[in-house]
Amino acid sequence: MKLAGYLRAFVIFNMLIAIVPLVLQVFFSSQQLLIPYFWLIYGLSALLNLSVYLVSYWGMLTSDKATVKTFLGGTSIKFLLWMIIVFIYLFNITVDGTKFITNFFYLYLLHSVFEILCLLRNLRNQNLK
Repeated sequence: MKLAGYLRAFVIFNMLIAIVPLVLQVFFSSQQLLIPYFWLIYGLSALLNLSVYLVSYWGMLTSDKATVKTFLGGTSIKFLLWMIIVFIYLFNITVDGTKFITNFFYLYLLHSVFEILCLLRNLRNQNLK
């Protein structure tokens, strides 16, 4: 997948996963199903996902051996940054644990699955050449 194709898929994907929180926010606003600063965390999640993909894509262009190193390095850094973000968030904001876990993993897992699927698609395209 070319970079332009990824960016197009990335924008569409982020619009699609924003639908569920928007519906929850509009139709169930009295129940407060979203955590405070959800949209900030949503943006950070998208930004981290994009940065890991770009680093991995750069690694694929560099060499075959660099692909694995850049992907694992980017994923490790993303995981560490997420743990720092979660620590800072939970240290400063009191929130229901179940609500936080649900909101957080909705973003984290969907973005991670999207990132892995795009990288696998790139690797599969390299094998066909």
